[in-house]
Amino acid sequence: MKLVTLTAIAMFAASPVLADSATTEQAKADYHQAKADAANAQIQKEDAEVKADASQANAADAQAEANAARANASNLQARANASQAVADSAQTQANVSTAQADQQQARAAQAQAAQDAAADRADAARDAVRSGY
Repeated sequence: MKLVTLTAIAMFAASPVLADSATTEQAKADYHQAKADAANAQIQKEDAEVKADASQANAADAQAEANAARANASNLQARANASQAVADSAQTQANVSTAQADQQQARAAQAQAAQDAAADRADAARDAVRSGY
């Protein structure tokens, strides 16, 4: 019985030592795992920063391309506006020329009518002269 009691006392006395040893080992394992997790988190953070920098550079490139395209579009619009102004001016000139041509045709028609009237009068005068002889 003394042996059982001594064994029990020894076990109970050893339990805190074993428990402390297990707790210490668990704490060490937890510490190492936390360090590994922190290292992994740092690597992930650095990767994310690299990707963010690359994305920012891509966005800047895309913005530059968009600005260049906008400038090209503005230049093309200005050229189109200039061409439209030239076309409008040419149309105005064509309208003026058409009006002048219409006036000249009207004058030509009046001159033709005057010529026809003069020819008729000349014919009448000739006929009068001939019939008077």
